[in-house]
Amino acid sequence: MFKTMTDGVVSISLTGHRPDKLAGYNLNVPFYDRLRQRLIRIIERSLDNYELVECHSGMALGADTVWAQAIVECQQKYGNDRIRFIADIPDMKQSSRWISKADRDRWKEIVDKADEVRQYAHQNTGKSYAYILNQRNIGMIQACDILIAVYNGDTTGGTANGVRDGIRMNKFITYIRPDSI
Repeated sequence: MFKTMTDGVVSISLTGHRPDKLAGYNLNVPFYDRLRQRLIRIIERSLDNYELVECHSGMALGADTVWAQAIVECQQKYGNDRIRFIADIPDMKQSSRWISKADRDRWKEIVDKADEVRQYAHQNTGKSYAYILNQRNIGMIQACDILIAVYNGDTTGGTANGVRDGIRMNKFITYIRPDSI
């Protein structure tokens, strides 16, 4: 259920596609800057109505990374007392599966700026990595009032599952279609 403004806090999570369903792995292309600016505007509009905006990122490559960059940029502009950054990750080895050293370094730099890091692997010992990622997504969605979905309408995959979970949990969902960026 969406919190009232008297609570003073709103929690926002994002589910979104990986780079192969967006604009590729180079985050320096204009698409990602436009996406980051849209995400910043969502945080800023939330600051107009709430004392504290709590932002959750799953820290995966793609939309999650751009969301985390937007959160950090807003923290630098508005302060950690107004914006709280929670990194919801499978474990501290999440980026070790990635090919690019630049992506791994970026992940570490951003996670180090989080106010809180929530790990899901230790709660799901013996489960598959896909299962752990899904539990991470469910945890982020349960924690939020607003779910941002950078979503192309696919019926399969983690983002589609996240959208279905958000609908099932009656979350307010803001959709951003990649082809609209």
